[in-house]
Amino acid sequence: MIGLSRLPNVLLLTLAGWLAAQCILQLSRQPQPLSVPREQTPTLPGLMAGHWQAPPEEGGIPLTRLPLQYLGGLKAEPLSATVVVLRFGQQVRTLGRGQRLAPGIVLQDIDADGLIFDNQGRRERLPWPPRPAVTGFKRQG
Repeated sequence: MIGLSRLPNVLLLTLAGWLAAQCILQLSRQPQPLSVPREQTPTLPGLMAGHWQAPPEEGGIPLTRLPLQYLGGLKAEPLSATVVVLRFGQQVRTLGRGQRLAPGIVLQDIDADGLIFDNQGRRERLPWPPRPAVTGFKRQG
């Protein structure tokens, strides 16, 4: 009878020892940064700063001004076979390469930098959203 009354104490002591060992292991490792800070583009001084736009990078595609929001998708190999889910205004659309989003707007290509649209003959880019920061418990082993 005395052996059974000590079992919960032994189990609790074992659990406390395991938790203490995990804490010591976590403290002994180098901390990893959550994300790389992005460079902020300097704002232009003056009253008309909001009306000017920096010229696109050489060979770069300008960002789209369409009311688009990336909701998700299924990435494939090659990337051009990827299927994406977008919110366009109030509509939710699922698109693949070459499909029409709206009259005059076609998803022209999908690459490592994001989605490329043909908007009335003008190429525009919707970049991939930034990856969310890692939070919560880290997987062991």
